[in-house]
Amino acid sequence: MKASIYKNRLVTISSILTLFLVWSMAAAVVGKEIILPSPLVTLTQLYHLLTSGGFWTHLGATLSRGLLGFGLSFLAGLFFGLLSGLHSAFKSFFHLWLTVIRSTPSMALILLALIWFESDAVTLFVTFLVVFPLITQNVTEGLAQIDPRLKEMARLYRVRFPTILYRMYLPAILPYLATAAAAGLGLTWKVMIAAEVLAYPRWGIGARMDTARTYLQTPEVFAWTIVVITISLFFDRILNALIRKQLLYWE
Repeated sequence: MKASIYKNRLVTISSILTLFLVWSMAAAVVGKEIILPSPLVTLTQLYHLLTSGGFWTHLGATLSRGLLGFGLSFLAGLFFGLLSGLHSAFKSFFHLWLTVIRSTPSMALILLALIWFESDAVTLFVTFLVVFPLITQNVTEGLAQIDPRLKEMARLYRVRFPTILYRMYLPAILPYLATAAAAGLGLTWKVMIAAEVLAYPRWGIGARMDTARTYLQTPEVFAWTIVVITISLFFDRILNALIRKQLLYWE
């Protein structure tokens, strides 16, 4: 077991080193920092960002919007997914709505939100509508996999709904919910940054990236990109740990 963990870490480190090597070679070939800064220049700029006064404010603003938007879409998706999975009539009624939301391009949602809302609300609106269909669909599919005989047995023995929900429905949808949450959280940061770039709120990583682009400060754009990637990896690890813990609990 320890040998396997050590091997995986070694492979990961080798992959990271290879990425930086290829990046350094590409930057040397291009020879223009304004087009492709080297890893050293980017990391230096990242250090300047971390030690600047406004970094943590921008980071906190993006994190709070992202987590709030994801949390709202997760709860709403769970609720409507349960309704769709338990009531076929509602599923048929809501299917068109879900398809329209899922098929609308993210950029169209951002542009419409810019017309309708203030800049701070744009990011929440777009994140919610992008993640919500994913959660809803996965919950509905999870409920569809439950053996009909178990449902019939619960009905014959008149098992209370809270017990059915806790003992039958939640274990059935948990793997689907976990998959949707992982994919949805990854989408959250991508859509959030895109919305911030266009909405340009007072505080936010996307706004700072757009400002850096305007002044052709490419190293700063790369540095902020590393910050976003780090955020995504951090929450992905936390989510995976929580998922493993819950799966072991239900087993």
